Amino acid sequence: MSEWTWEYEGYDPDAERLRESLCTLGNGYFATRGAVPESRAGLVHYPATYAAGCYNRLESTVAGRRVVNEDLVNLPNWLLLRFRLRSADGSTGPWFSPDGRQLLDYRHTLDLRRATLTRAFRYRDDAAGVLSVEQIRLVHMADPHLATLRTVFTAEEWSGELEVESALDGDVTNSNVHRYRSLNRNHLAHVQTGAAGTDTTWLRCRTSNSDIGIGMAARTVVSGQPPTSSELRPSRHRAVHRLVIPIAPGRPAIVEKTAALHTSRDPAISDPLGAAVDRVTAAPDFPALLDSHVATWARLWQRADLQVPGEAGRVLRLHLFHVLQTLSPHTTELDVGVPARGLHGEAYRGHVFWDELFVLPYLNLHFPEVSRALLNYRYRRLPQACRAAAEVGRAGAMYPWQSGSDGREEAQQLHLNPRSGRWLPDHSRFQHHVGSAIAYNVWQYCEATGDIEYLHTKGAEMLLQIARFWADTADFAPGLGRYRIRGVVGPDEYHDSYPDAAQPGLDDNAYTNVTAAWVLGRALDTVRRLPAWRRRELFERIELDSGELPKWEDISRRLRVPFHQGVISQFDGYGDLAELDWDGYRARYDSIRRLDRILEAEGDTVNRYQASKQADVLMLGYLFSPAELQHLFRRLGYDVDDEVWRRTVDYYLKRTSHGSTLSGLVHGWVLARVRRAEAWKYCQEAPWRRMLPTSRAAQPAKASTSAPWPGPSTSSSVA
Repeated sequence: MSEWTWEYEGYDPDAERLRESLCTLGNGYFATRGAVPESRAGLVHYPATYAAGCYNRLESTVAGRRVVNEDLVNLPNWLLLRFRLRSADGSTGPWFSPDGRQLLDYRHTLDLRRATLTRAFRYRDDAAGVLSVEQIRLVHMADPHLATLRTVFTAEEWSGELEVESALDGDVTNSNVHRYRSLNRNHLAHVQTGAAGTDTTWLRCRTSNSDIGIGMAARTVVSGQPPTSSELRPSRHRAVHRLVIPIAPGRPAIVEKTAALHTSRDPAISDPLGAAVDRVTAAPDFPALLDSHVATWARLWQRADLQVPGEAGRVLRLHLFHVLQTLSPHTTELDVGVPARGLHGEAYRGHVFWDELFVLPYLNLHFPEVSRALLNYRYRRLPQACRAAAEVGRAGAMYPWQSGSDGREEAQQLHLNPRSGRWLPDHSRFQHHVGSAIAYNVWQYCEATGDIEYLHTKGAEMLLQIARFWADTADFAPGLGRYRIRGVVGPDEYHDSYPDAAQPGLDDNAYTNVTAAWVLGRALDTVRRLPAWRRRELFERIELDSGELPKWEDISRRLRVPFHQGVISQFDGYGDLAELDWDGYRARYDSIRRLDRILEAEGDTVNRYQASKQADVLMLGYLFSPAELQHLFRRLGYDVDDEVWRRTVDYYLKRTSHGSTLSGLVHGWVLARVRRAEAWKYCQEAPWRRMLPTSRAAQPAKASTSAPWPGPSTSSSVA
């Protein structure tokens, strides 16, 4: 394979969903999983299409409680195309499926340079003979509303007819995640289908609660051998175009299916269905679409590619490819954030956590307009964050841990432990450090791009409101002479309360407190930088009294950071927790990455132990250089020199299960600054296992080389 292609040899049903995720194609507006076109959702295959920002809210009853969840919606399936053979005597066989046929060879090729997925295979039909099939698909990067599939059928030493059924399928649900199976999954309503002209079918529907209109149209044409019959068959949930095509050796049949997608969230359209029909009608043929698509990707790669030699470079390019399919220049026109699974699947419901923290450093330098759009997603939800803070009696902005369509808290009330089968309270909404991540992103974007206009307007407003929340959340403890932040959950996520505590939350999480102090300091810097007229205008707009600023200064210098045994404590009391028998658990279980689930299934809780899911204290070393860290701690009145930080790194390395691949990423970066030789282990592991900044990864079965794949994302606190 070249440095630009990934190939998957053979057919392995157990690995299909993994390969489908890896072979997702998208353009930032929408993406389609790499399922085989003839498949419908089941245990082996999961065809799905997701449009960025297209959410819907449903109510379910779980463990006797009413819960409401918002999901990124699985849209109607435009890809569906199946076929079967007709022999010379007119008899037909069953519809082709790789699960029930004698495959002679079978290969998928993902071409990163051209952003195409090709499937080539041959199989033997008992009634007719050997048929060779090559399919190539793309989700168009130049026109973000188009996708196309070209299929070439070649008969080997036999003649007959081929029956092809091209369809738009609205009978779909959100069924990608097994542990969500007991929840309401029917997001589409009012499905209607029809036909336009002689070669186009259409489908329209709406999401059941958010009332987003969806219009889809597909044009299916045949070249090479003209069809002997062509019939459009709209039905209740499916719009079908059935064709019968003659086929013989040396005379292949070529079927081109082009689809268009619009939603009512799109600007400059009258209605989604009309726009979809118009767009697919005007779309050029497959060769022209391919040329413009490849040319657009060539321009993208000129801006995006990083030259890293060897296999590490191949893997890095695969990661960049999937980032660009989720966050492309088309993202600048959308009101969307960084979903935890990209546009590749339904785990974490397509919610927006803090993942822009891990992709903006790259986007700031290569696609700053995309970074700005992602920050604008947060700015539009600033009023909702201010309302959330007010509801708990706080000033400023309290951003949600999980965000979706409108910025309310989308973190679930319950989540399922698949090991025990029990539904447990979800306390991830106490991860208020997401606000500090947003402030950090604002500052880093403005520093990297020099976008002073943004810093003085939307950026300043977000920074000040987040700082205001931290200032109002911190309580002064006279006995300590310091401010404390209580009742939070840190990035670790394993620990959400003290052992046997009646209420959730932890006190003085080091990461939360240090980043809060940093936010307060940067907010004060911003105030000093603002022109006087802008400062007055902003203070009036957010009703900020300049008398609040001295308190911000005081808190930024006197927030408490706990220590124990000469290292930074993850939170107050962490050093008093029991030590875990790490060797014993590693011996008993194949993997202890999800140690929280293992312990809960045993009737225990990870809250009792010094055991972390992922980097928490060490996240500070990911965000800040050693010099910056020393300055931050010195400002807080603590002496954290290189030796203290090295001891802290060693301490948590021994007590982390790396239940999130964010952990490997962070540890690799931290060790690169402390002990470069040891960092290589994590630097190797993180790229191989991580497809998106929000994904997990493993090695696909029967792929011709290893590849990352999307699994659970950065948070475990999901129903």
